[in-house]
Order: sequence, then C-alpha cells, then structure tokens
Amino acid sequence: MLSEREIMNNGFKELLFQEQVLANKLAELHKEITDPPIQTMFQGMEMASRTRQSMITQKMSGYGIV
Repeated sequence: MLSEREIMNNGFKELLFQEQVLANKLAELHKEITDPPIQTMFQGMEMASRTRQSMITQKMSGYGIV
C-alpha cells in the first residue's frame, strides 16, 4: 500500500507530465496554424500551460518531492 507521500508524489508527477504534454501540443499547433489571431491564441495558451508547470514544480519542491 502506498503512503500518503507516495500518492502525492505520483499525483504531482502525473499532473506535471500532462501539463508538459499539453504545452507541447499547443506549441505544435501554434507553429502549424497560419491565421495570426489563432496563432496568438495558441501561443497564449502555451504560455499559460508553462506557467502552470512552474507553479506545480514550486508546489512539488515545497513538499520535498522535486
């Protein structure tokens, strides 16, 4: 059986991984799209995802996970 710390560790790592996948997909879409307003939208969404990654990493370090 997993301890509470192991469960949190696994949850944070999965969350961080999924956020990285999302940011990479948004970056690809930003490069593929030719319509400037939509490009800007995807770029903003990617930046927000990267910000969330940073926030998750900070939370993980606060719990001693990273």
